[in-house]
Amino acid sequence: MVVNARLLLPYLMGQRRDGLRRVLDVDPHPWEVLTLDPQPEERIDDPIAKLRNLGSLYALLAARVAALARGGCRPVSVAGDCVSSLGMLAGLQQAGQAPDRVLWLDAHGDFHTWSSTQTQYIGGMPLAMFVGRVDRGPDPRSQAALACLSTIGVQAYPQRQIVLADARDLDPGEREALLSSQILRCGLDEVARQLRPHERIYLHWDTDVIDDPSRMPALKYHVRRGPDAADVAELFRTLRSFDVVAVSVSAWHAEQDGDNQTARACLGILNALLGA
Repeated sequence: MVVNARLLLPYLMGQRRDGLRRVLDVDPHPWEVLTLDPQPEERIDDPIAKLRNLGSLYALLAARVAALARGGCRPVSVAGDCVSSLGMLAGLQQAGQAPDRVLWLDAHGDFHTWSSTQTQYIGGMPLAMFVGRVDRGPDPRSQAALACLSTIGVQAYPQRQIVLADARDLDPGEREALLSSQILRCGLDEVARQLRPHERIYLHWDTDVIDDPSRMPALKYHVRRGPDAADVAELFRTLRSFDVVAVSVSAWHAEQDGDNQTARACLGILNALLGA
């Protein structure tokens, strides 16, 4: 029987997000909260300061994931952003249990670098960082991104072992970069056909892959014409027959989820995968 070890990191882009702590009230399972000391502000404008906090936070996650994986548990994290994937991967690597395949569910590509991004948003870069695609020029932000990876202790993951679904909203530059990569893109309904039962799979789920505003109104960066909550729950029930060794979740917009409707829906879908 798989033992799930749930980790909650109430932060977004290195900024404090206390609203995510309501997971402790919404979900009946035990959660371990990982926090930075000292606690960062709720708003940080400097991208270098954000990257510094992200490095410290996800180094903390990596150490905890490594310990849990060595102990035979399945680490499951909920955080405010997709950069959490770097901490999860680093922890698995440090435990000598790097996954055979990564399944990345996201409405976006997250494949920008500082030289390609138009929004200057770090949240558009995690998958690129995951595979080591980081600018190495003199730009201080690029240097800060490299320092973030070094602090976390993560090693670049092979592109050919990543399945990205569904990435329906891609920016110019990002689209071309993904097309020239070895990352496999597919629709949600094709995911199971791309996986093998013997593979150790790490799942990263950005909740904004879902297009279901009536049921989940507080998802971040909503993109239309995507799978609804039932589609993702069905996929997660299918994934229970695979060897999913770790799960990370990029969460909803807790500050806009006053009634916890979106939190309950997301956690219900997550528990469909975890068998809870």
